[in-house]
Amino acid sequence: MADIRIDTSLEGDAHIYRKLGSQFEQRTGAAFSEIERRGSGEERELVARLDSALSSHEREIQAQASLRAAEAKVKELEARLAEPVLRGSAAKTPADPTDSPEYSRRWLRAVLTNDQAELRVLLTSTSNAAVPTDMERRIINKMYQASVLRSIATVQRIDSKRTITVEATTPAAALIAENGAITPADHTFAAVSVQPYKFVAATTMSQEFIEDSLGTGGIGTGLDWVADRLAISLAREMDEYFVIGSGSSQPQGIGDTSSTAWATTNSGRIINQGVALTEDQTIANITSDNVIDCVHAVPPQYRTGGRFRILVHDDCVKALRKLRINNEVGNYIWKASETGGLSDGVPGTIYGVPYVVSEWMPTTAAQTATGADVRGSALFIVGNFEYFGIFDRTGITQLVDPYSGSANMRTTLYVSARTDSKILLPEAFAAIYAPNAS
Repeated sequence: MADIRIDTSLEGDAHIYRKLGSQFEQRTGAAFSEIERRGSGEERELVARLDSALSSHEREIQAQASLRAAEAKVKELEARLAEPVLRGSAAKTPADPTDSPEYSRRWLRAVLTNDQAELRVLLTSTSNAAVPTDMERRIINKMYQASVLRSIATVQRIDSKRTITVEATTPAAALIAENGAITPADHTFAAVSVQPYKFVAATTMSQEFIEDSLGTGGIGTGLDWVADRLAISLAREMDEYFVIGSGSSQPQGIGDTSSTAWATTNSGRIINQGVALTEDQTIANITSDNVIDCVHAVPPQYRTGGRFRILVHDDCVKALRKLRINNEVGNYIWKASETGGLSDGVPGTIYGVPYVVSEWMPTTAAQTATGADVRGSALFIVGNFEYFGIFDRTGITQLVDPYSGSANMRTTLYVSARTDSKILLPEAFAAIYAPNAS
């Protein structure tokens, strides 16, 4: 067995196959078909490697045959296109430059060398939205912000509607005398109900687009691109509700403003501590003192760990960056190269706390509820996002409907996902809020 090696040619591998079979039959007296059951580990491994090599040779032969057939077809078409189109005794001069034999030859050669691709429209009603066949090389994807909350929250998979148990109180401890009476106390819990909500996105595709999307970029390239963009749309829509969802028939966002009881600590399982601005103020009214007070409104035990973060809109970061000491020109509080201001010298932090930017965070007092105790929009949130949960029911589901639009030869692709989010421990967060006018 030591002298047998895998060759790189079809003839060589076939010879090794025959040699191995002969050695096995001489050694065991059994037919070569018994090698899987009676052969040594080395023999079985070698057979598997030979099978893989022979399969590779077969695929290479088929690919070469297909390439030769394609080249022959192109040569035949080029020869036919090279024949002049005559009208009387003169050759036709096309009014359209693309209606010439030379253009056709260049186009065919480009297709053969994968230098360009035919264009098709995704929607038959959108004639100016050409989508190249070679999807992954030629489409310039529009960039979107990633799902910010998923990157910092606790994400879990659930199989159905779920009730989450959250610790409410711990047994009270006391200092007593040697013979003093001990008063036991119950350990209490609160229940958080999780109800996955359904998010959907869909698009229609012409039959031509579907056919051409299976082109030079690889099988399924175009359809995979469409599904990927639908998934991005779903993620963006979910992220909006993870930030500002009301929790009523939709996920509860970290900035939930459904409670009207600012004076009651953490009522309604929403963030209810931090700094309240005066009515109808915006992020431009936030001061450095507000930031410091809000960070320290979170109890110290929650201000540790890798998920202690500040969540803000980019406009809020810009406004904080412009804060100045004594309003002196150029004397900014937030200087990444110095310490003692809103930044401790580490880039990407505010008052030493890492921050993340969400496009869905409010910038004004935009809620509709009014009243003396209405909390208002959360313009700045800080806390330990380990205590904000995202609960996914399943992964993304895809459904292809080729029938509803069959009269126009159009297919609809649907994608859907179910998820919910909850503030599990409101006291782990604090916020700067802007109440609406009473």
